[in-house]
Amino acid sequence: MSHLRKQVFSVLEGWGRADGFGRAVDGALIALIVLNVLAVTLETLSGWREAYGLLFDGFEIFSVAVFTIEYAARIWAAAEDPDHGPAQGAWRRRLRYLVRPIALIDLAAILPFYLALAGWIPPTDARALRAVRMLRVLKLTRYSAAMQSIAAVFHNERRTMLAGLIIVVIALHLSATAIYLVEHPVQPDKFGSIPDSMWWALATLTTVGYGDVVPVTAWGRVIGAAVMLIGIGIFVLWTGLFASSFVEELRRRDFKVSWQMVSQAPAFAKLDAVHIGEIARLLQPLVVPARHMIVRAGERAENMYFIVSGEVEVELHPKPTRLGPGDFFGEVGLLNGPTRDATVVALEETRLLVLDHDSFHRLMAHHPALNRIITETAKQRREWTGLLNALE
Repeated sequence: MSHLRKQVFSVLEGWGRADGFGRAVDGALIALIVLNVLAVTLETLSGWREAYGLLFDGFEIFSVAVFTIEYAARIWAAAEDPDHGPAQGAWRRRLRYLVRPIALIDLAAILPFYLALAGWIPPTDARALRAVRMLRVLKLTRYSAAMQSIAAVFHNERRTMLAGLIIVVIALHLSATAIYLVEHPVQPDKFGSIPDSMWWALATLTTVGYGDVVPVTAWGRVIGAAVMLIGIGIFVLWTGLFASSFVEELRRRDFKVSWQMVSQAPAFAKLDAVHIGEIARLLQPLVVPARHMIVRAGERAENMYFIVSGEVEVELHPKPTRLGPGDFFGEVGLLNGPTRDATVVALEETRLLVLDHDSFHRLMAHHPALNRIITETAKQRREWTGLLNALE
């Protein structure tokens, strides 16, 4: 059961999406979400609900059934989430998953249907209920790494951004007060009160400047120029903060990707989380398409490769050798160097973990057990290659 749960987690949340089945599941769910948004949109057209009501209702039941199965599967498989650490129990991990924003979006996508089915939502609110289904479009954020990173940036920098928002509110009130004191005597219809002046202050502070309300006095224009410059400074500060946080989030995501891929590689299966984290910092993920030449015979040996998914062919003479998930190659060149003695080509889309020359020797020095595995494998491969050459 635990093995099945790991497979489900890998397909829905982890790097199992790299294989054909994982991509097919993602593609089917994305297509269903898009069709739901299209159905909600078409239902608002005049006469469509009356003409195709049964078709819309049948599609809604089917969609809710699929989304419910997906939601239940994600909760069940959340027990395998490595983000919560090994110390937490399965149900604790599931509870932590349930309060995640993306899990709440999944719940919001199906809950209105069941509330209406139970009679807790009056039939008169059916139109509003159908409109609520448009929230399902938010499920697409699960399949966009960029959207997830942006959401993570807002969450991680929420206190700093709240402080920036407070600064904007203060600047808004001070600007509205200053322009009111200067412009009210000459434009009482446009700057009749501080709340009325806030429209001008907000438009100027954000440098939008609609032009429907403008200062006419000299001091009013001076205040307007100062407010524009302050607005530019505030939003430049926000932009810089967001950009730096976004870059940092991408780095964290890359490390998480490397960590997940390392933890799934059989060569590192017996390592604890601390050692996996150390190795993940040394390795770089790489995805190559089918028929891509990863290394060429005769070129300088600079990297070693661990296969996470996919298959490669080592073009040894006279008989090529195929390697799959859990295998590695390139270690012979790094140990004996300085050039490659074989060409390696990807037979299908393949996910690799790449270890450069310096990191390779550092890893070999700090992890004796892994050193022994790699050295013995390299020795066996050299002996096998020598035997093939002798037979030739």
